[in-house]
Amino acid sequence: MGPKHFQNKARREWWSLHIEAWRRSDLGIRKYCLQQRLTESTFRRWLKRLAGDETALKLEKYQTELRRERCRDKREKALRKQKQRRFMVTADVRNRASQAFWAMHVEAMNWSGMGLRAYAAAMQLSPHSLRKWRDRLDAGEFAITGARIFTPPLARPSTNARNSAPNVA
Repeated sequence: MGPKHFQNKARREWWSLHIEAWRRSDLGIRKYCLQQRLTESTFRRWLKRLAGDETALKLEKYQTELRRERCRDKREKALRKQKQRRFMVTADVRNRASQAFWAMHVEAMNWSGMGLRAYAAAMQLSPHSLRKWRDRLDAGEFAITGARIFTPPLARPSTNARNSAPNVA
């Protein structure tokens, strides 16, 4: 292409509109050219011609850095969302089962009179998880519906007269 090619007023306007649209699109040159069905090498030639070599390079680097920053922000936002979801208590069936499991252990621990660490060691449970679920129950973060989850056999009221009287032989 000769120098007269770049001096054509209609071409200059047409390419300057595309370059401005590319700047606002936040896309890379390759993606923008594919989207608009333009030849990437021609686009780069016009960009250098209209913006100057140094300015075109700076602009492209700036656009690339902006895209990277946005991707990083999206990843961080997704991670924050994932962490929030991880510690939420929901009402689905699987979660209700785990809530019932931990509620039973918290109730059994309270009834047994054992300390948290001793009960966790005896039942081979994580002391951290047991503490976390005890605190959740105490805070009323969720409620187990229905009857009490676990009542140890010795704590149940006896209906049999033989069991209520002490053994005297």
